[in-house]
Amino acid sequence: MGDKKIVFKLFTIYQYQQEEEYLCAMHAQGWRVTKISFPGFYQFEKCEPKSVTYRLDYNQEGLTNKTEYVQMFYDCGWDYLFEFMGYAYFCKQTEHSRENEVIFCDDFSRLEMMKRVFQSRIIPLIILFACMILPQFFMITIGYGGFIQEVLSVCMLLFTMSYLVIFSVTAYQFYQYEKRVFPEKAGIKYKYCGIFSFIVLVAVCMGILLYITNDSVYMVSERADGYTIEAERLNTSIVREYDFQKGDLIAVKHEHGGGEISIRIGEKDKAPIFTGNSYGEMGDFSVEIQAAGQYEIECIGRRAKGVLRFDLK
Repeated sequence: MGDKKIVFKLFTIYQYQQEEEYLCAMHAQGWRVTKISFPGFYQFEKCEPKSVTYRLDYNQEGLTNKTEYVQMFYDCGWDYLFEFMGYAYFCKQTEHSRENEVIFCDDFSRLEMMKRVFQSRIIPLIILFACMILPQFFMITIGYGGFIQEVLSVCMLLFTMSYLVIFSVTAYQFYQYEKRVFPEKAGIKYKYCGIFSFIVLVAVCMGILLYITNDSVYMVSERADGYTIEAERLNTSIVREYDFQKGDLIAVKHEHGGGEISIRIGEKDKAPIFTGNSYGEMGDFSVEIQAAGQYEIECIGRRAKGVLRFDLK
């Protein structure tokens, strides 16, 4: 059992160089990688500590012609190990090569590999983001609902923001490579500034939408015999206090327009004499006061829309 171990380690698709350095360091400590399983379980077996160079290549076309592809690297002294998530893993003992030897002859080749990663990994994510995730975020956020919908909205926000982070880091990685390969090419900076500006714009629009949908727009009309709440969007608590005598009535009329409404009636710091909650039509009802005292009428809305009329009799 001591000759094998499994280590969990996460590397993103644009961190292949950090992964190469990690595998080299592990081999130098006497642990040779034998397999990688999703999402990031590295299986190592004990070996003689050596200075070994590990390199990764992303070439789907090459893997479709695996025999010729592997032979090409073998002829250059690289041993093929395995393939994981589209990347082919190669290694070579450092004494047979320079310590900083790479499988790409120049930065242009590395940029081409990054473009292959982008075409096969990032473009599908962009399509998924634009066609499914972003529309779902807007639908859940704009929709009227209660606690469950709020949780879904936050989850979708975090999920969407993680996608934007991935896109931003990937774009920055491409900018670095392209700038290195084409240092004199005009317009590179402006192109990526435009990309980053668009990502920031999407994030800002999402933030504005969340702010608007979680803000409250309502009006309370006070009357001698009660009050009326007219809500275009209610995301807060409205409390009114009244002195009641035994036998008094609180008549409530509810015109539902969407969202969740909760009503609580009771003396302060005591168990309520009435609680109601509805995602849909609550309807009209009356509550009779059983004991004289000062009572609170609390109305809580979660993206609620409609009219609540309280008549005190």
